[in-house]
Amino acid sequence: VGGGRLAAEELADRGCRHGACFYIKVSLSNEPSKRRDGFIRECTARGLPFEVCNLPDGTQPDALTDALQSFVSDGKFTLDGLFCGTDLLAYQVRCLLTGMGYCVPEDVQIIGFDGIRMFGDLDYTCSTIVQPVQGIAEAAVNMVLAPDFGGLPQLVCLPVTYQPGGTTLDAPAAGTAGREGQP
Repeated sequence: VGGGRLAAEELADRGCRHGACFYIKVSLSNEPSKRRDGFIRECTARGLPFEVCNLPDGTQPDALTDALQSFVSDGKFTLDGLFCGTDLLAYQVRCLLTGMGYCVPEDVQIIGFDGIRMFGDLDYTCSTIVQPVQGIAEAAVNMVLAPDFGGLPQLVCLPVTYQPGGTTLDAPAAGTAGREGQP
């Protein structure tokens, strides 16, 4: 939830006036659904108009192209900020928009989720909401090694952070890059 909220905050802070959330819909209520919910809550709280594009599981590039084209009317793309449920989806959307003649981030800004780096420690493939992988690993190991499984929490929430990666404009106000979101 915190990642979706943080993505909406970052897009709004960078001047987006009409956002959208693209995510792969599955039958379970899972983390991508919570990311979407956080995005919707923050957009609603800020009065930022938004759309939600629920893509079916296993969406192929043609279906993604069709979904993007459904937001194009009279040759004009009305969305200027997209939050994608994964970095892979953000990368695919970026490629498709570029192929359609749109400039990222000038025409439309994109934020993904996961914090994937194409080659280990190199730059991020897109602006993204980064999961605290080391914190997740430490929490998991501590839980597995705990002497009393009955005393373990049912849910552990760790904060996510925003990391620029070239698909968003520079923040209008200093100090917003690398901002931490609530879990």
